Amino acid sequence: MGAVAGPDRPADRRLVRRWRDAENAYFAQSFAAPGMYETGLALVRGLADGLRDITTERELEDAYAERELEWAEARLAQIDLPRGDWLDLEAARDAAFNLRLGELHGETAARATAARLAEAREAGETWLVAVDGETGFVGWRSYRRVDIHTTAGVALYGYATRDWDRGETLWFEVLRVNPETGVPVRDAPSIRKPRTVRDRAALARAFAAARRRYAEP
Repeated sequence: MGAVAGPDRPADRRLVRRWRDAENAYFAQSFAAPGMYETGLALVRGLADGLRDITTERELEDAYAERELEWAEARLAQIDLPRGDWLDLEAARDAAFNLRLGELHGETAARATAARLAEAREAGETWLVAVDGETGFVGWRSYRRVDIHTTAGVALYGYATRDWDRGETLWFEVLRVNPETGVPVRDAPSIRKPRTVRDRAALARAFAAARRRYAEP
């Protein structure tokens, strides 16, 4: 699979692509009959739970070489999920590794955001712009901005997606988050539910107005 990733380097891109492609193929076939998707999702989740001891991408690469189909069979027995002929356990294993990789990325981002929030609080700043960027490829683009209040547990979320056939669509919402980490509070209702805005200028105005409204804890 190429050079082994170092402790602080991302996993080999060819391996990551293999996991992602396997996940896409695995869930595509799970729509073939009622209940397949839910069962397939439970299987991947159960396999991924068996990777929670892994904390780096290098460890994940090593585990992929060590935790082969026999490991997946053992996990399947532990989660007590019936295996039908449609279940491709090898593909489910790859999908589980992709899921755990996404979780590792999220954990890394959460730690970085928590550190930045702590620094902003120490500096006496009220708001931290945690995310503000645009990504995409030919024919499609997306934009995301997240402003987090450093003490109140409030975050402003803005999204924009652009499809060259349909144009740009934008949303704005306000969420309750953990004030120490900036992570949205699970199952907490939105402080302000997602609403569409007309354009980028309107989105900027929504952020400015919300910053004023929620400036004080």
